[in-house]
Amino acid sequence: MEPLPVDTTAIEPKESLIQRATSVFMRLGVRAVNMADLSSELGISKKTLYKYVSDKRDLILQCMAWHCSQMEHVIEEAKSTSENTIEAELKLIRFIHQITSDMHPSVLFDLNKYHPKAFRFVNDRRDEILRGTMEENIRRGQAEGVYRDDINPEVASRLLIGLSHEVRAMAEDAAVSIPLSQLYLESALYHIRAIATAKGIAFLEEKIKEENLFT
Repeated sequence: MEPLPVDTTAIEPKESLIQRATSVFMRLGVRAVNMADLSSELGISKKTLYKYVSDKRDLILQCMAWHCSQMEHVIEEAKSTSENTIEAELKLIRFIHQITSDMHPSVLFDLNKYHPKAFRFVNDRRDEILRGTMEENIRRGQAEGVYRDDINPEVASRLLIGLSHEVRAMAEDAAVSIPLSQLYLESALYHIRAIATAKGIAFLEEKIKEENLFT
């Protein structure tokens, strides 16, 4: 996973370590990387690494917490820098699409099988973040005229969470050959199209063309 650009000299050493460790796990896989490998990748000693974490399980859990905090950061930044709620959602979509595109194929499986506590945490926290965010975004979009007034924000946000669970299940199904990044992208755009007004659809389609989202 490629993290957001961060000046690591301006953050605490532990946060920088967790950020870089997350990138290593996402790039190489969770089970495949032991603490000695990670120390080598990070350019630090195991002794230094163990100053900040008790073991690999602790590190994985902290990495998942950092990942969730990055998602919250992207969401908040998108809210304040976007023309409307659809543009804000597209910024989040691009962020997650990039993560899933770069993510090692074994990460979800490894987390689920070998680090179930971290797997449950990241999924539960992600659902919590998205549910609250989507309800707020839908209400904003209705006020902007890009989302339909007859949509119930709570219901629509819960349906999106359910859709995301199905996407994850499809990604873990060996019979499905479509990459997780593409499954996510199509499901996210499906959600927007399902609740958008004609004005919202026109804006979305223009953005898709501008940003080449399907290429």
